[in-house]
Amino acid sequence: MRRLAAAALAVGLALAVIGFAAPSPVAAFSGFGARTATEQYGQQMTFTVALTGGAPDQLQILLQLGPDPDSTFVAPVSATGSSATYTWDASSAYVTPNTPVTYRWRATTGSVVTVSPAATLLYADNRPGLDWQSRRMGQATVHWYGNAASEAQRFGTLTSGAVSRAEQILGHSLDGPIDIFVYATQSDFFGALGPGAREWTGAATFPTIRTVFMWLGGGSSSYLDTALIHEVTHVVFYDATNNPYHTPASWFNEGFAVWSQSQNADAAAQTVRSEVSSGLFSFDAITGQFPIGSRGSSLSYAEGATMVDLIIRTYGTQAMAKIAAAYRSGASDAEALQAGTGIPADQLYADYFGSFGATEPQPVPAATIGPSVVDTGAGGTGATQAPATSAAVPASGAPIPSGGSASADATATAVLTIMGLFVLLATAVAIGVWYGRRGRSSDG
Repeated sequence: MRRLAAAALAVGLALAVIGFAAPSPVAAFSGFGARTATEQYGQQMTFTVALTGGAPDQLQILLQLGPDPDSTFVAPVSATGSSATYTWDASSAYVTPNTPVTYRWRATTGSVVTVSPAATLLYADNRPGLDWQSRRMGQATVHWYGNAASEAQRFGTLTSGAVSRAEQILGHSLDGPIDIFVYATQSDFFGALGPGAREWTGAATFPTIRTVFMWLGGGSSSYLDTALIHEVTHVVFYDATNNPYHTPASWFNEGFAVWSQSQNADAAAQTVRSEVSSGLFSFDAITGQFPIGSRGSSLSYAEGATMVDLIIRTYGTQAMAKIAAAYRSGASDAEALQAGTGIPADQLYADYFGSFGATEPQPVPAATIGPSVVDTGAGGTGATQAPATSAAVPASGAPIPSGGSASADATATAVLTIMGLFVLLATAVAIGVWYGRRGRSSDG
């Protein structure tokens, strides 16, 4: 009986030890919990997420900038415990204010991948001192701070008129409202535009986020009114021509914005006429980026505006609507212009230059580049060696490499020949010794 009791006690103790030594269940990731995102303009965006059940094997954050992004930024995130945080350094990676940032979290545990629902953070310009006030006026929301309420209201009224006129000509309504931010100081304004802004900028548009930035000190009231109409027109143009293939020609985009400022191109025509004697730009040359210099820039805008004016006067506003519709379907610049006017783009360009009595610009033939003359120093300081095509050639007809000599080549050949014979001799001796030893081993 005592043996039985002792055995039972031993078994009980063993089970207790086993139970104590067994590891506790390991926490395993089972899903995403609460998610938050905050921004501090010009400094950082911070994204946090709760990890239900613990950290996964791998964790990533997926970011998309803008309402219609064409790419996704993916960053690995270190996860410890029950939460994780990712910080975007906005002080070095500039993001335009008023940009919507869509974010998702992606976790991988073993072969299981879990992706959180998408959420959005609006990256706002919330710098200290910018106590924004807002007012919706027609198709625009105007934002201002300080004592700029009257100017903001005027901008809102002007926007409504500019949008309506552009919509009618382009045959397309705005896809959404426009945000207009009015800055009182130069430092506030350029702080919003970021490091790439040029010092002469007084207004700027970012059509993809439907946002216009205005600086009250950028010019007179009349200048600001004109600039606002110009910038707002760009947003309407973007909506009317947006497609996944390419952007319309810059001269057409900017030309329509300039024409819309006064619904004519009279001033631009004077600029073009004054430049005819110096030579005009081919429209192919101003399809992309405009020249930076003052002459090149002003002439590019003027040619664009006068071409738009020619199209409207000759073919009617319906031609502009047809061109915009063609762009939306993915047409090239030449295809879109022909869709609107009914004539090939080359003929349209020729008619344009002819209307100003100008010669149509032609490509400049490439200049012939002669052979290079390289100073090798072989003939002493400042000596110039003749090009390879003029190198001296020995009687045998074999050219001598630059910087070498026939005697040097012969010496090198002799050395290589002797070394080769020595290697062959050493190999033969080694083989003979090996066979000799093998024979003595067999005899024994």
